[in-house]
Amino acid sequence: MPRSSVAFTREPIDIAALAEAVSAVLTPEELAATPIEVRPLDDGAAAQVVMLDRVVLTVLRPRLLPSPAEIARVYGGMERPADAGWMSDCYTTWEPEGVIGVRLIEAAATARGGAAVHLG
Repeated sequence: MPRSSVAFTREPIDIAALAEAVSAVLTPEELAATPIEVRPLDDGAAAQVVMLDRVVLTVLRPRLLPSPAEIARVYGGMERPADAGWMSDCYTTWEPEGVIGVRLIEAAATARGGAAVHLG
């Protein structure tokens, strides 16, 4: 079972945001030495970051933020940035490389004016 997170952002997280996050999280040396692919899946329904032939992050297509009541119903008392307009469900593995996926979604969410909330 994957580790789940939700990114609440002002701008949607897309392939470009994930590529920027890779560049922000990894050092130039790591980038040069590590095969990394950021790829869309199923006509853009999701995007993945693959490192060393392992999926470290999957982000589902961003969608407009529902009402606060709907967020409370689905996610409980989760806090989100007040100016967020988009949300993206994100999944990382519990394996050690999943930590990189968590760092990537946090960087992508921050770059798009928001924050990631980790659900477990």
